[in-house]
Amino acid sequence: MKAFFSLFIALFLVSCASQGLMQTALTTNNEGIFIKAKKGESFKIIFHNASSTQSELSVKLSRSLQNLGLKEVKENPTYEILLNYIDFKKRSYAQRVSTSADFFFNLDPLESKGEWLVENFYTLQVNLQIQSQNTTQKTSLLARTAYLSDKIRSQLSLEDKIIKQIVGFFYFD
Repeated sequence: MKAFFSLFIALFLVSCASQGLMQTALTTNNEGIFIKAKKGESFKIIFHNASSTQSELSVKLSRSLQNLGLKEVKENPTYEILLNYIDFKKRSYAQRVSTSADFFFNLDPLESKGEWLVENFYTLQVNLQIQSQNTTQKTSLLARTAYLSDKIRSQLSLEDKIIKQIVGFFYFD
């Protein structure tokens, strides 16, 4: 049992230290945004950072949209993209759970009747509004890491997830 525990700890530490991508998830507050775009159309990004967090989100989003075939302009864009970088925070969630051993027999009478399951993770919330000549579409994007890691690595992973989602809103004929 000690060998298994030592192996588990070693694998956990290696996974926390690795430089690979983080596992993240993203939710929207509605079904999303659908934009039928054409190559060569233009966009302008207006970025507001309410949290004052250091971020390259707008720069990376601009590059990604340019890779799709859109061009960035300062005036009279086809699409005006308003980004409001709301919140990037570490979160903790604790839940009291009962032990399975207590269900069958009492192993340790001094042990409490349950244990705490604590989960630590980072979240990033960005509100988005995309205006075109005919429509305005908006949503709120909430990205979350699956586990706690380095703050900078977590932030980059969450921002990349949000950028991929925004780029996914655009589709071409």
